[in-house]
Amino acid sequence: MTISDLTTHRHPLAGGTLAGRTRRRRAIAAALTATALAVGALLSAPTVAPAAAATGSWTTESIAGMSVRLYTPARAATLGTGRALMVSLHGCVQTASTLQTAGNWAATAEEYGMVVALPDAPGGGVVLGCWDYYDSNHSRISPARHDDNLLALVSALTDRTSLGIDRAQVYLSGLSSGGGETMVMGCLAPDVFAGIGINAGPTVGTTSGQIGSVAVSQAQGTATCRNFAGSASASFSSQLTSVIYGSNDTTVATGYNTLNAQIMADIYGAGATSTFSLARLAGTNTAGSGTLYADAAGPRVSLIQNTGLGHNWPAGGGPGGSYVSTNSIDYPAYVTGFFFAHNRRVDRSATPTPTPAVTPTPTATPTASPSPTPTAPGATCVTTTNAAHKAAGRATNYGVNPYNPYYAVGSLDYLGQGDATVTSLQQTTASRWTKVSGC
Repeated sequence: MTISDLTTHRHPLAGGTLAGRTRRRRAIAAALTATALAVGALLSAPTVAPAAAATGSWTTESIAGMSVRLYTPARAATLGTGRALMVSLHGCVQTASTLQTAGNWAATAEEYGMVVALPDAPGGGVVLGCWDYYDSNHSRISPARHDDNLLALVSALTDRTSLGIDRAQVYLSGLSSGGGETMVMGCLAPDVFAGIGINAGPTVGTTSGQIGSVAVSQAQGTATCRNFAGSASASFSSQLTSVIYGSNDTTVATGYNTLNAQIMADIYGAGATSTFSLARLAGTNTAGSGTLYADAAGPRVSLIQNTGLGHNWPAGGGPGGSYVSTNSIDYPAYVTGFFFAHNRRVDRSATPTPTPAVTPTPTATPTASPSPTPTAPGATCVTTTNAAHKAAGRATNYGVNPYNPYYAVGSLDYLGQGDATVTSLQQTTASRWTKVSGC
C-alpha cells in the first residue's frame, strides 16, 4: 500500500460505528507505519534549501487545555511593532508533533521572526483526533467545543511579554479538519485573526458526513460565516485568506476550496480576480495554478491548486510524515509571505528599517584649485528595478517574490510588489529616499 492508496479510501472524519472507527484507526496506523518503511527513498528526495537557518527553539507546554508545540525564533520581529504569531492546526489522524518535525515551519518562522504554535486538539479531538469544526453551532458569545481553547491560546501567547507578539499579526492555518476549524475561527473572530490559511478544509456549516461532495452553496456559506462573526464583522474589512489544495485530494471534495475562496472574497468585497504562476514559489513541486481576489487596495484572497498534491499538508521539503507531502510548494513560506506582504492591520511605519551603508567620502588634499560644490541630496534620482534599489540600500522588502512588497528606505513609500517592478527614487537626505514619478 502507498500513501496515495490511503487517500483513496474514505477519510476517518466520516461517520460510522465506534467499533468500526476503532478498527479503521488501527488499520490506518499500521498501514502508515508500513508505508513509512517502504517509501524511505521517496521521503529522502532532494528539497529546497530553507530560507533561513532555524536557530530558535521548540518547547512543549500545556496552554488553554491543549498540549502546544511552541517555536520561538532567535530573530527579532521583522515587521510592525512586534513578532507575528502563526497557530497551525493538524488534521485528523495527525498530531502537532508531526507538524513540528515535518511541517517545515521552523525555517520560515526564523526568516520572519515569527512565533509558531502547534496545538493538539483538546482531549484527543473528536472522531479520530479531528478538530471540531462541524455544523453551524459556533458562538463568539458563548464559545465552546474547540473554539474557546484556540481563543484562549492566542490570548495567553499575546499576553506573554517575553514573546513580544504584535496583535495585528496573529494568523491561523490548518489541514483538513484543522482547515475547517481555521475557517470557523476566521469567521468567528475576524478581529483576532488578521489572516487564515485553509488547506483542504470543508466549508463552514458542514458536517462530518459531507466531506466527499460540496453540500452548501456560496450564499449559505457566506451567511454562516457572517453569523459567526456577529458584532465583530467590521474586522472582515482588513482580514486576509489563503486557500490551498491538491489536484489528487480524494478525501475532501476539491470544490470546497474554490467555494471557501469565493465566500471570503465575497465577504471582503474582493471582486477583481487575476491568475498567477507557481513557478517561482519555493518548494519541490510548483505545478498548478493560482488565483488572486483583490479589492481596490490590493490582494485579499489567494487560491492555489497544487497539481499532484493529495490530501496532505504541503511542506514542500523536509522529512515528510503522516499526511504531510514533500512534493509540493513550500506552503509555510508562501502563506507567511502572503500575509506579511498584504497585512492591512500592521503599523508599517514601525517596521525596522536597515540603515543604508554610507561610503566615507575621502578628505580632499588642499590645492590652489577651489573644491567642487557637493551635489545636493535632492539632485540624486535613480530609476531601476526594486531589487536593484534594495541592493543599493535605497529600498527594503518583505515576503516572497513575486508577492514581496518594497518600501523606500527612510520614507517607507510603497514601491509595489516584485523584484522586477521598476520605480524611481529621489534622495532627500543621506538616509532617506522618496518615490517620484520619474527622474
